Amino acid sequence: MSTKTRNVREYLGDLERTKEGRDPQVKEGLEIYVDLWRKAIEKGIIGEEDRVDDALAKLDSKGGLQKAAEG
Repeated sequence: MSTKTRNVREYLGDLERTKEGRDPQVKEGLEIYVDLWRKAIEKGIIGEEDRVDDALAKLDSKGGLQKAAEG
């Protein structure tokens, strides 16, 4: 599963699918993580069509995922 060729939309879709059958704490953690990504998309920091590695670089330039999503 290479992040270099996938876009953010595909990556988040894959994460959503992995929640099924997981321990409740793991499921909650995945939901929080995906929600942070979606907030960063809503704020225009990253786009759904961005390659994951490009999106990660953009998030890093904003101080990380949490800061980008909350800021």
